[in-house]
Amino acid sequence: MTTGPTVRRSPRYRAPEPGTRQMGYRAAGHSPRLRVSLTTGDDLLARIPDSDVATFRADAHRRLTAAEFARVDAVYTQGLEATCRWFTARSGRPCHHDLDRRTDPIWFGRNEVAWAERMRTVLRPRPAARRFPPARVVGRTDEWLDILGLYRFLGGFVAGSPGRGYTVVRLRGAQAAFLLHGMRLELPPDLNYSVGTGMSTGRLDTTTVEWIRERTADPVDAAALATMLFTGATTVELGCVPRVASTGDALVFTGPIGYSRAADVYVWVIPPAARALLQQAYDLRETHAGGGSKLFAGAVGAAGGRLRETAARCGIALPESHHWHRSWIRQTGLLRGQDQPEYVRNTDLLFGLRLVSRPGPLRGE
Repeated sequence: MTTGPTVRRSPRYRAPEPGTRQMGYRAAGHSPRLRVSLTTGDDLLARIPDSDVATFRADAHRRLTAAEFARVDAVYTQGLEATCRWFTARSGRPCHHDLDRRTDPIWFGRNEVAWAERMRTVLRPRPAARRFPPARVVGRTDEWLDILGLYRFLGGFVAGSPGRGYTVVRLRGAQAAFLLHGMRLELPPDLNYSVGTGMSTGRLDTTTVEWIRERTADPVDAAALATMLFTGATTVELGCVPRVASTGDALVFTGPIGYSRAADVYVWVIPPAARALLQQAYDLRETHAGGGSKLFAGAVGAAGGRLRETAARCGIALPESHHWHRSWIRQTGLLRGQDQPEYVRNTDLLFGLRLVSRPGPLRGE
């Protein structure tokens, strides 16, 4: 009797793990996962997986050295726990993290709703708001509130980030926390290569702000330079920021209208170190007659010439400029309730949510 050749499998091979619970948008276990790439992070986190939240922590565990994973996991866990604290502070309820006991997704507290409604009045956005299902405690919410709430949370969440790798890993932790609270935070698919705050900008700390203040005679010049450093905005965008955009901890305004797209709602969260500087510029515009309606009037200059002169005087290199429309925050979305397609719940995802102690076995490549 003739038999076929013996098939030898790599000792690393494991049959793909079937989904322990099929929950929505794709079939589980029918094909091996694609090869995971490791991308360059920063000085703190040298290598990070280019994976979505469903497998990010598991891929880091399998692909990085023990020391590298420990550093990544510490930042990931900080991001998850900080987001959970944010939710708890606004809902008034402790985190249960019970995936089988679904609750209404909670996003806003009363203060956030009041703040967003005030900004709606100030900016008078043109588009009519699209209604979402009611959120518990705060009554009806709409797309305008979701946009402002999400952008404001994300900007503050990464305001003190020391680099790209730290930002990416911390955001993956935040994604896990959103899933634990019944919401899906959709980040750009190319997050590891994205631009914007915390990605292509530097960290703006108290030392840098004081350095700028000491070398700049005009507070508006100093505020414009600081804003460029923490946003990486274009000079056109900086020049159009209205005085009324200042809310103390953020600049919220309707940006310039381009040829190919309508005006955007901008939400630039001001790092704590720069808030007094921005407030000083605002007060100067308010108290001086003829100060104009623009917050940074006269501080940007034609084609950004005045801004570059200020940066040169301070010996500071400006970050790359990117339009808000291209920033990772602008490309982030929030899905909740019945609008949310859910991930297949398997060991990798549960490990990412810190609900099991180890990820699934290595899959075929």
